[in-house]
Amino acid sequence: MARRKGQKGSVFQKGISKQSKTWDPKAPAYGRYWKDVPGAKPRRVVVSLGIHPKRINAERLFADKFEDLKINSAKTFRECTSAVTFKDQAEEWLRSLKRKREPPEQTTIDNRRYALDRWIYPRLGDVYLADVNNYALRDLVTIMAASLAPATVRDYANIVKYVVDSATDENGEARFPRKWNDQVIDAPTIDDQNSPTTTCAGMSDMLLYARGQYRMLYALLAGCGPMRPGEALGLEIDKHISPDFRTLDIVQKAKRGKIQPYLKNKNGKRQIDLCRQLAEMLREYVGNMKSGLLFHTSTGAQLLQTNILSDSLHPILDYMAHERGGLYIFRRFRRTNVQTADCPEVLSHYWTGHSQTHVSERYTKLLGRRDFRLKWAEKIGLGFELPPDVGQLGQLQVVSKVA
Repeated sequence: MARRKGQKGSVFQKGISKQSKTWDPKAPAYGRYWKDVPGAKPRRVVVSLGIHPKRINAERLFADKFEDLKINSAKTFRECTSAVTFKDQAEEWLRSLKRKREPPEQTTIDNRRYALDRWIYPRLGDVYLADVNNYALRDLVTIMAASLAPATVRDYANIVKYVVDSATDENGEARFPRKWNDQVIDAPTIDDQNSPTTTCAGMSDMLLYARGQYRMLYALLAGCGPMRPGEALGLEIDKHISPDFRTLDIVQKAKRGKIQPYLKNKNGKRQIDLCRQLAEMLREYVGNMKSGLLFHTSTGAQLLQTNILSDSLHPILDYMAHERGGLYIFRRFRRTNVQTADCPEVLSHYWTGHSQTHVSERYTKLLGRRDFRLKWAEKIGLGFELPPDVGQLGQLQVVSKVA
């Protein structure tokens, strides 16, 4: 790119030609210069300088203003002459994540892609990267805060920062350095996050009111693992359930209508074990089904978490006057149950599918210790009571309250 010549601008008074040496000490003075505009021709900008007895006074003031504006700085020139849009840079940023020596998990990349497509591109996609600053991010945060949780707003705002910061020059230095100002951005504060769970009695009541596959789904989520909702919805009968129904292979998940052949992190691939009581319930539920998704619609398609909430879980919680929450209610319940049952920490961590917290976990191989895992699954048990039958595939049937 050719180097742009600098400019000094000029000082003038209206009605007096530039070539004239006449100066009116009682008339206002003005300064003018050319401002670079991304993707367009430069435009003339005029600033008011006030009244000055001599031209030299106005010129000195204008020189100070000109220096403050950094019109001739390399940074200003790079930003103003760049035609890169936010979307252009964001797509390159996403591609670069996969090229890293230790790329993030595919789930992380998918979540960032969703945030960009759903929330960020509609507001900033066509904006020049040079114009994405604290105020542009503040406007986006204001829109997101009306619909999203504070923690989600924070995460999506950070994506915007990552994209802008990822633009570098040939020396690896930031092309558009920003000093992000949290006071200006004004993102909502994250207080104690709402993490609803339930009690043993609450869990028993939810299963009593649920029907068909919903009852089986909730029992699995709360009675084994802990297992994530997407992992449960990705289970296939002929691939992921052991012949005795006591072990589930967690190797994929279902999310937003798609089967994803990867998990939240590399430790998510694991085996989860069931106590005998829950295994028998699962055997009864599967019945004569030989293949396909364990939980599915009438057409065999994947169940969507949003539909599960609206068709079953939220009506049940409302009927019970229970705090509303998502399917993670069951995972939190199970984690608490496992951790308070004196379960070995390494086994609890393995079942949960979290990243390793200590180097010693690399040397503890629980995948081949099924007898050990089954022993503890039986010892821990369910922590709640199962209804007398599994029921047939169907929708929510709420039992009327007795006065």
